[in-house]
This record gives sequence, structure tokens and C-alpha cells, in this order.
Amino acid sequence: MKRLLVTVALAILALPSFAAIQYEFIQKETSDDIVSPVTDFSARVTIEGLSSRIEFIGGTMYPPGAYAVSTDGSRRVLFVDPTKQWFTEVNASNVATALGASNIKIENLKSTLATPADRPTIAGIATDDHTRLTLTYDISVVLRSIPMKLKVKTEIDTWSTWKYGDVLTNALSSNIRTGNPQIDALLETEMTKMRGFPLRQLVNTQTIADLPEMRSELKVPTTRTITREMEVTSVRETQAEPTMFMVPSGYRRADVPQTPKAATQVLTFDPPAK
Repeated sequence: MKRLLVTVALAILALPSFAAIQYEFIQKETSDDIVSPVTDFSARVTIEGLSSRIEFIGGTMYPPGAYAVSTDGSRRVLFVDPTKQWFTEVNASNVATALGASNIKIENLKSTLATPADRPTIAGIATDDHTRLTLTYDISVVLRSIPMKLKVKTEIDTWSTWKYGDVLTNALSSNIRTGNPQIDALLETEMTKMRGFPLRQLVNTQTIADLPEMRSELKVPTTRTITREMEVTSVRETQAEPTMFMVPSGYRRADVPQTPKAATQVLTFDPPAK
């Protein structure tokens, strides 16, 4: 018994121990579809246990100065606009339920995992792992009585470190199920293969559409490739005040009746109406 207790104690001491971490990253998304614009943003993230705060610093995707906070592993996320003193809430459970109740169907899911040998230094930290997860599946959905089918291939390259354990997975992954076994299997396959703290991630997704025959002479492209790149630029241990993960007193919900309509557009980061 004494030997067992010593073993458990040593295992606990071997785990990463810190109050909070703060890191900055840049992300860019491109597409070979000329209609879709290039989107990018930079952000600062603070994580302590199940609490997180994401501050949008710059880029084209989110308004600089806005931020998102959560205290329950991203199950409930509050998006805040300090310039208007408004906030809006996204409930991951409700989103998952709506997704599970949709008519999305996923079939022929296959996955492979490779571990390339390169271990580059990123943001001053030597990476411990490089994993390449390849997912292929067929997805179908009915839109306005028109069946749409896609063949999807996604490659996810992740360079990660074990220095901070699974702190990112715990804080930003709510582990909520949609209730659709096919969708849940896809999400679980992707999440369980991510190990440690990602310092860089490259996601390449190619879709091939099986479109119904159209009488129009307008040619619709059947293939599309989307590439998303994320890289951490700095990371450090820090101390976080509880107020960092709260909405300031006096801020109003964007969905209350007296709030101007434009507030919802700002807080959901939709483009302004023309």
C-alpha cells in the first residue's frame, strides 16, 4: 500500500502545474473558390482550468477589441463587444442538438494517423509530436428538397508540445454530443487524435460535390479546397483574475427587445447589412 501511494504521488507531481497560461496565435483561411475571400485573424487566449478568454486583436474575421469568455469548458460562450457594452450567448448544447436533429448523414468514415519525424521549434518551444490525421467520408443533406452529396477528404497536421498537458483540450472542448451517432463519431475521431498543446496546425479539406443535373448553362464547380493555418506566436504562464472570464457589470444582452438590430450583427460577427 505504501509503495502504491508513493507511485501515485510521483505521478501527480509529474503532471504540469501552473495557475494559467496565455498565448497568442494567428490564423488564416484560404480557398480556391474565387468567390470566397481570404479570412484571417490574430488573438490572445488566456486559460485557467475550465475557464477561457479569447481576445480578438486584428484581422478580417472578427472585430478587433471583441472577446469571448467561458467558465465551463466552452459549453456556454459569451461574445462581448466592449465598444457597445453588449454581449450575446452561444450555448454549445443547443447548437449540438440542432445539428443532431438536422438531416445530415455521414457515411463511409475512415481515418488514418501518421507521425512524421520532424520536430520543429515553434514560439521558442520544441515540439514533442507531429501527427497527421487523414479523414475521408461522404456527407449528404437535403436543402430545399434538393439532395446534396459531398465526398470529403481532410488532412490535419498538428505540431504539439506536452509541456502544458491537455490544458487546451480541457478548456476549449466541451465534449457535448449531438445525438447523431454519425456526426458524433466524426467529431470524436478528430478530438481523440489531438494530443498535447497544439503549437501549429495545418488543415486541408477537399470536397467533391455530386450535384444534380441542371438545365442552366451556368457551370458550378464541383471541387473545392479550403486550407486553414494556425500558429502560436508566443506562450507563457501567467496569473488570471476571475474577472477576466466575466462580462462586465452593466453590459446588456444583444437579444433584448430594446437593443438595436445592428447589435446582433456586431456581436455575431456577421457582415453589416448593405
